[in-house]
Amino acid sequence: MPKKILIVDDDAGIRRLLSKFLEREGFTVVLAEDGLEGVEVAKKEQPDLIVLDVVMPRMDGLTAARLIKFYKPLSEVPILFLTAKDASKEIELAQEVRAECYITKPFDVRQVISEIKGLLLD
Repeated sequence: MPKKILIVDDDAGIRRLLSKFLEREGFTVVLAEDGLEGVEVAKKEQPDLIVLDVVMPRMDGLTAARLIKFYKPLSEVPILFLTAKDASKEIELAQEVRAECYITKPFDVRQVISEIKGLLLD
């Protein structure tokens, strides 16, 4: 069974780019446009890993991560934050919600793929 990755980002271009590369690597990809939808999709799809943007409409990624981590069936799902926010305060908050990785935009797709593989396949 291929590993399932949920990408939650309000930027359609980023969703498309990551989907394309992850699918080439053999992952199944599901998408959400904001944090609120991301929480709903995560509960429904039970992904193996979640890539979350921080700044999004309706619900930010930090709040979404908190809700996901407090939902028992998803509490151990790794979260990789992918965001334009570079502030140390944001990284601290990401660590508080037990995110496994934090990558800032602009990003190298190869680095994101490498982090995902490290989190899922090691």
